[in-house]
Amino acid sequence: MERGNTMKIKGILLAGAALALATGLGAGGAQAANMVVNGSFEADDFGTGGGGQRLGLIGNDVTGWFIPNGDGIYPWGLQNVNQYSAGPADTGNQWLILGEVGAGRDFTIQQTIHGLTPGKTYNLSFAIASEQGPSGAVAEVSFLSGSTTGAQDFTAPAVGITYWNPWGHDSMNFVATASDVTVQFKDLAIEFPGGDDLGLDSVSVIGTGVPEPATWAMMLIGFGALGATMRTRRRTVAAA
Repeated sequence: MERGNTMKIKGILLAGAALALATGLGAGGAQAANMVVNGSFEADDFGTGGGGQRLGLIGNDVTGWFIPNGDGIYPWGLQNVNQYSAGPADTGNQWLILGEVGAGRDFTIQQTIHGLTPGKTYNLSFAIASEQGPSGAVAEVSFLSGSTTGAQDFTAPAVGITYWNPWGHDSMNFVATASDVTVQFKDLAIEFPGGDDLGLDSVSVIGTGVPEPATWAMMLIGFGALGATMRTRRRTVAAA
């Protein structure tokens, strides 16, 4: 009889643990999809300027993104088949190019990502590449709103055989303080001219999969209830 009760208790504990784990994973799984719109820059035709390129991107020219300033040439987009034999893209057929030493200023691109949970940690990942030069191009990643996570600099690999090849893959975690978070990429070509123009591709934001506070509370309550049940059953078995 005692063995039977013990087996039942173990069964309840295992079921509860499985439910709690599933609930916890579900909290992260809901954010598993990429929350960035057009993170690989495939939504617009970058070949309209001939030679597999499109110059002078500005404003809302790139779906999902905003480019606050340009000079008629920069920022620009490039396709895998292009007049420079550059690339290919890290993902898909196209990539974005920011900045240029000769322009005398840094260029940026930004996107406001919607539907985040304040207090939750997210992972931002992306690919960057250098046009040419003895060292890698440098990107500054910052959050203009919706997160207090500080800006970070990332250095692309030095150029290989062709322009914007190879690609380097970087990532950083940030904590959302609002449901909308604006992330910005800046080419620090003026500050670090060694890599010339910066290539950007494969931008992604996903939840880290860490259960939110409410989920942890639910799990703790569930385990507490299971523990109380186990203790009650043990006392009943001992009294019998």
